[in-house]
Amino acid sequence: MSMKIRDFAFIVSIAVAVAATVIICICAAACSGGKLVLKNAYYFICYRIADNSVSAGSVSDTVSSYGGAGYVLLHEDNYYVTVSCYYSENDAKSVCDGLKRREFDCFVLEKITESYKLNTGYARNNSELYKGNLNTLDTISRLAYDCANRLDTGEYGQTEAKEIFNEIKRGIYGLYGNNTDNCFTAPLKELKDICEEKFVGYVYSKNLRYLQIAIADRVINAGLY
Repeated sequence: MSMKIRDFAFIVSIAVAVAATVIICICAAACSGGKLVLKNAYYFICYRIADNSVSAGSVSDTVSSYGGAGYVLLHEDNYYVTVSCYYSENDAKSVCDGLKRREFDCFVLEKITESYKLNTGYARNNSELYKGNLNTLDTISRLAYDCANRLDTGEYGQTEAKEIFNEIKRGIYGLYGNNTDNCFTAPLKELKDICEEKFVGYVYSKNLRYLQIAIADRVINAGLY
């Protein structure tokens, strides 16, 4: 295993270990007035907005056929069909402008989280666990993003991509094992299902981006109870 891949594996294992450890912690600095303060910013390049899930699914297939993620984000009753996701507004706008020059109709959807409401006493007592979960998911999404980019540039082949994906998968499964009966259980199960459905044999960059955006979606829309 290469040094870069070992570094990625170390990051994931440490992040999951931290998320597991903090389950014994009581809400402290992260909890302020019934809120968990945590900022994450995601910039999604979207191909089109659909007003129903059927048309969104059709557009998703089209985007995927062109090598885009094709993940459908539901936001304010609209279905946004995504191509890719970035962590910098400048990066997203630069890529979007490049796609537009190639006559690919797209735009940037910005989603920034500032804090999460802790809806119950249980959530307040487990705010540090939840914060660890969210931070770990963000880290894993970035690993998927980085691996997809390296596949596209040719820096990674299938051997490296599969090793990284296996670490990503272990990270998700580790989180699921540490959250078997709380508000993260169902979202993590959905991510596990994506790992099983999208990654059979060959690792494609578009599937890594799909998984990346699916993770970001669950970070953005996490309901803490």
